[in-house]
Amino acid sequence: MPPISLMLKPASSNCNLRCEYCFYHDVAESRTTPSRGVMRLELLEDIIKKAVAFTKGEQIMISFQGGEPLLAGKEFFYAFLEMLPRLNVYNSPISIGIQTNGTLIDEEWCDIFLKGNFLVGLSLDGTEKTNALRIDASGNPTFDSIYNSAKLLQRKGVEFNILTVLTKPIAENIEEIYAFYKENSFKHLQFIPCLKPLNNEQKPLDVNVDFFLTAEDYFAFLVKAFALYSKDYREGNYTSIRQFDNFVLLAHFERAEQCGMNGHCTHQYVIEGDGEVYPCDFYCTDKYSLGYIQDTDFFALEKHPTAVNFIKESLVVLDKCHHCKYFLLCRNGCKRERIDIDKCSAYKKFFPLAIPELKKMF
Repeated sequence: MPPISLMLKPASSNCNLRCEYCFYHDVAESRTTPSRGVMRLELLEDIIKKAVAFTKGEQIMISFQGGEPLLAGKEFFYAFLEMLPRLNVYNSPISIGIQTNGTLIDEEWCDIFLKGNFLVGLSLDGTEKTNALRIDASGNPTFDSIYNSAKLLQRKGVEFNILTVLTKPIAENIEEIYAFYKENSFKHLQFIPCLKPLNNEQKPLDVNVDFFLTAEDYFAFLVKAFALYSKDYREGNYTSIRQFDNFVLLAHFERAEQCGMNGHCTHQYVIEGDGEVYPCDFYCTDKYSLGYIQDTDFFALEKHPTAVNFIKESLVVLDKCHHCKYFLLCRNGCKRERIDIDKCSAYKKFFPLAIPELKKMF
């Protein structure tokens, strides 16, 4: 049987922050019922049982996201860790990740992460200046809280990545941000493009906000960030930037590990707090609902017409891509990102500069 990738929303879209660019807030608000509440333990157990039955010994990848998943509470995660070995009757290898804004982390949370061997994705937008869009429910800055959590994770030995939303200010200040990350020994970085909200036709709204990227902003980021990345690699001081790591793989004709970089979507099951299932975190809307996991299983979901059509939609290749000499590196990009940001013009300028270095790496 195939492996399975699950993204669970244990606290639904509920969050203690009010980040100005939050895509999941916009997605949830577009639904008939925005928040689905905290996931019941009976539902969590049902999901794990069905994942184990589907994989029959193959890998199970579980990630917890939100909103803010830590709002589900410590007892939820203690119960999760208790039920895993009990329910894993085929001894499937299970990897666990969690994406958090970091403001709730304390020593006990670190102990939970260590017990479950969690890979933590910690959301931080660089320095105190560039993290300004990440505010709490009262409008207060969150930099100090997140930074202190990062240092606590380091002291406790928890494995974590820094997840940075790639806004215009981030792109403009990447040298300063990269230096800050290096200074603090944050060695695993992800930069996730900031996306505009979708309208009812599943297209980005035409909003004029100065933190969204243009193609020129994206190109400037790629050039400056890659120069820093490749320089440190040559000097034996490698810092992982996930997108560039995957460009290296693609430049050596290997498969990318990052979602959205192989030219098509794959089966991922995003399960909301009430059990409703969607094919992608970016598309947790009424239109793309696959129903409720309580009423089905992953064998049926794999063949659900909405899930199948969702993947088919991602396979469409534009005419301009068919003969592009950079197609094997670009692969037409993530389905959601490609309707929002014109990366094509940026890549056509970036890849001629980067390819010689990419082929020398790893």
